Amino acid sequence: MGESNFGTWIFAFLIVAVIFGWGGIGGGNAAAAYATTSDVTNAINTAFANQNAQSILLSSANNNYETARLIDNQSMLVLNQNNTNLVNAIQGFNTVTQSLAAGFNSVNQNIADLGYKMENCCCSIKTMLLENRLQDTQQALADSRNVAVNQAQSEFLLNTMGKWVANAPAAAAAYTAAK
Repeated sequence: MGESNFGTWIFAFLIVAVIFGWGGIGGGNAAAAYATTSDVTNAINTAFANQNAQSILLSSANNNYETARLIDNQSMLVLNQNNTNLVNAIQGFNTVTQSLAAGFNSVNQNIADLGYKMENCCCSIKTMLLENRLQDTQQALADSRNVAVNQAQSEFLLNTMGKWVANAPAAAAAYTAAK
């Protein structure tokens, strides 16, 4: 039987006991066999107190169970939220890692391109320096040829003219004076 039925049965038993007396019908003491109003009131109050205590205990047990369930559900919600937060954090870190990798890939490509451009720049500078040097050498060669050609022409002219003396009147005076 349930606990509330137990309280009802106790209450019914007490009423029957009060009606028929504690000692039964035809007991030795007739005045003792009858319950007074205070005895009935005390019995009823005791039965109600017992029934209320049992109801309070049952309610407390139900409240404890419900509280435990609420704590369990709340704990599960917190764990689920933590798992969601961890997954989101990991996905965020993965996104940052991918962005960094893409950025460094771009930097590496730019560095490689810069190296290629520097190589071409150095080659262009070397080629330009060599071309300038060649032009300077060709100009020096042309100047040397001009000097050689002028000298050859001067010798040719002097040979064809005969003896030629610079400042001839002074030379003639010196020649006559020497004689």
